[in-house]
Amino acid sequence: MSDQAGGPGSRPRLTVIVAAFNEQDTIGNCVRQIFEVYPEGCELLVVDGGTDNTQQVVEELAGTFGLLRYVRNHDDRGKGHAIRTGIAEARGDVMAQIDADLQFLPSDLPALVAPIEEGQADVTLGTRFAAGSIRRAGSTPTFRRWGNKFASFYASLLYWHRMTDVQAGMKAWTRQAAELIDIKSDNYSYEVEIPIKALRKGLRVVDVPITTDARQGGETCVNVVFDGIALLRDISCFRLGLK
Repeated sequence: MSDQAGGPGSRPRLTVIVAAFNEQDTIGNCVRQIFEVYPEGCELLVVDGGTDNTQQVVEELAGTFGLLRYVRNHDDRGKGHAIRTGIAEARGDVMAQIDADLQFLPSDLPALVAPIEEGQADVTLGTRFAAGSIRRAGSTPTFRRWGNKFASFYASLLYWHRMTDVQAGMKAWTRQAAELIDIKSDNYSYEVEIPIKALRKGLRVVDVPITTDARQGGETCVNVVFDGIALLRDISCFRLGLK
């Protein structure tokens, strides 16, 4: 078993959180690609609330990757709940999230965390819609793309801070930022709760262009209509301090 932390008991500099729900077809490639990018110093937590063989795949890979850990998300209440579970388990001083379906590329993680490591940001948001971003064929259906853009515009307007893609499932933050933000949402609204509460706390929030691809497996759990309505409602509640 490799010791990617640099020594027994040493803290990893980065924790990557992968929220998984029935992602057995892609989780193996996701894990391998993350450790190709970070062969050492990176803790990887797979937080799983599904019912398929994701656990078996991850635990087999843990024999090869010493900082890979399977975390069972008991009573899974949604992706926000999974990310909160990951934050509670994380040992790194910098944390990043990425989806298991490989729609977001692990190779973009260094660029995502760079502004934090360089002392220029407390929270970074991967964006599919800013200059320098690349959207491959099939990565963002038209209806969802315009919904994401509207939610980002609405959040930017309320906080007078330009954010181009508040819903991208690829973000990073410091441990201190996570403690100050204190995510409460169980649903997908946590995606916008992170930057909005960060801005309310006076933290530095920076967009980082990323590349997105079509899903490599599994099925989305997003209900575009109902989750979209909940998101707009929650953006307003976060602004008013009601959540």
